[in-house]
Amino acid sequence: MSRSSLTVGALALTIPLMLTSCGGSSVEPVAEAAPTTSMEPTIPSLETSAPVATSTTTTTPPVVDGDCEISSVLQIGVTSAEVLCLERHLGAAGWFTGDPDAEFDDETRVAVRDFQANIDPVTGIIVDGIAGQQTVELLGLWVTPPPPDPDESTCEGIGDAAVIDREFQRAWLCADDAITHVFPITTAWDQPDPGDYEVEQKDREASSILTGSYSEMSNFVVFTYGKYQGARVGFHSVPIYPDGEYVQPLESVGTPELRGDSNGCIRALPDDAEMIWDHLDFGDVVRVIS
Repeated sequence: MSRSSLTVGALALTIPLMLTSCGGSSVEPVAEAAPTTSMEPTIPSLETSAPVATSTTTTTPPVVDGDCEISSVLQIGVTSAEVLCLERHLGAAGWFTGDPDAEFDDETRVAVRDFQANIDPVTGIIVDGIAGQQTVELLGLWVTPPPPDPDESTCEGIGDAAVIDREFQRAWLCADDAITHVFPITTAWDQPDPGDYEVEQKDREASSILTGSYSEMSNFVVFTYGKYQGARVGFHSVPIYPDGEYVQPLESVGTPELRGDSNGCIRALPDDAEMIWDHLDFGDVVRVIS
């Protein structure tokens, strides 16, 4: 008789199995059971009963790296999708034991504090129960928040003009007290200073050696002079070296990583530089707000 062992819970059972032959395999015949006249009911053995499958339902989706992002400081009183993101990831790391509910309450604060208190002290993080940038970065959830919308009030009362927002590496053109075009720029770190200037010169073509190598640029609209070397400062297209290569990749214009790559002028994409040239005339205002 062929037998097979079945493990149910902690019990090992031996149950006879009826096998079918395939490809010539031999199978031990099973003897027929003798007829019985007993009327006693057959009670199934608990040892041979199959375990009952149970299912659980959860309303919290599984945590996956990068499945949500946080770009603001979270603390007591905040209710948002970002708090839900924080709670879910703290829970996956073993610090938050409640049900994620998007509400930053005392339970969430304690979880954040415990996380802060148990990470590498070399980080120098403050254990305050507030999920700021440093804490959220350690969870791998921080993203730089988007810049605020350009402030249209900067165009009021200055007619046809341009506004430079060096902090966010962008600028915009103004007409009739409104913003008409926003575009990326690459600037120096600390010049020109915030204030109002007037367009003084316009050159279709210009050249420079301030990058250490000779380069040429187009649509140069001059509105002031450098604080350190006295060179002309204005808008112009991204300069090009004699071999045809741009001094910086065009796709890098407007990125914070390239801020400071310019010595003072305001580099713009070629199409934007031409639009600036067409928009600004002598005496028009160029306003630097940051």
